[in-house]
Amino acid sequence: MNPAIRIVILFLACFISSHYTAAIAFAADGAAKPTRVRIGLAARSTTTMPFFVARERGFFREEGLEPELIVMQAIQTIQAMLGQSTEFASATGTAVSSAVSGAEVKVILAVTDRPSFDLIVQPDITSVQQLRGKKIGTSGVGSLSEILARRVLIAHGVRPEEVAILAMGTSQVTYLALKAKSIEAAMLQMPLTFTAQDEGYRKLVDAGDVYRSVQGGLATTKTLLSQQPDLVTKVVRATLRAIRLIKTDRSYSVGFIKGPWLDIGRDRERIAARVYDVAAPGLLENGSVSEDIQRQMIADAALRIKPPRPVLPEQVFDFSIVQRISETLK
Repeated sequence: MNPAIRIVILFLACFISSHYTAAIAFAADGAAKPTRVRIGLAARSTTTMPFFVARERGFFREEGLEPELIVMQAIQTIQAMLGQSTEFASATGTAVSSAVSGAEVKVILAVTDRPSFDLIVQPDITSVQQLRGKKIGTSGVGSLSEILARRVLIAHGVRPEEVAILAMGTSQVTYLALKAKSIEAAMLQMPLTFTAQDEGYRKLVDAGDVYRSVQGGLATTKTLLSQQPDLVTKVVRATLRAIRLIKTDRSYSVGFIKGPWLDIGRDRERIAARVYDVAAPGLLENGSVSEDIQRQMIADAALRIKPPRPVLPEQVFDFSIVQRISETLK
């Protein structure tokens, strides 16, 4: 073979080989770098458990996502989302209040419509009527726990104005205030409700018996919803898969609750099964709630915010993606 031709052939072979190797490396590099998605969580609780489960079981990874789960105060989850520090927020009650105030956010997935809050009181209090003139601790203004406190009072013939409803922060902080006798009552969430009762405090009302409302789920901005529907779909699908796993696999879920991701106190072995047996039946496989519940949540927020015009459910909620995915998972 002509030496010149041989050189040309060798050159072409090297050229093709190098580009083929580069293409493989690029593909491998792309596959190794999933899309980061940041979710602001209002607590490490049963209502945010699906996100931790979806991460552990690889549901996010199968969608090509790398989730960053960031715990912060409820209002901060919305502020961070609007400031584009995160893409999603789990504080759905605060999201509804923000949307009624005019913020460009929507609730797109519901974890449960039965709030896991109880009204826990000092041992000497035996009725809601005895709370007149006393203090109830809640997580914050406009939060679900504050709305539930008002609902519980009204359901028992007590006007909210007759009680001092205080914004105190997380359930842990609120419980410490109850223990210090700085307040007479507190809206506490599982598992602190169990801890409080075990330590002698009285469970006066199960808020889920009084009022149905979205607790936990996903909210996002209208901009993200319109501009990145594929990302929203992936996050919703991973979360729904986790919810269904939790509902159907008690053994796995109780074991997960015992692990490090949820705030259930030190006596995990004793409390985990109690938490699961109360929480799991209320999880929503379809990830959405009725229009009646949507309207009621908007009405409750509007009582405090007083928007200039009526707010419609479609301005606050959008369950279209979760409903479509729910059908495919059957």
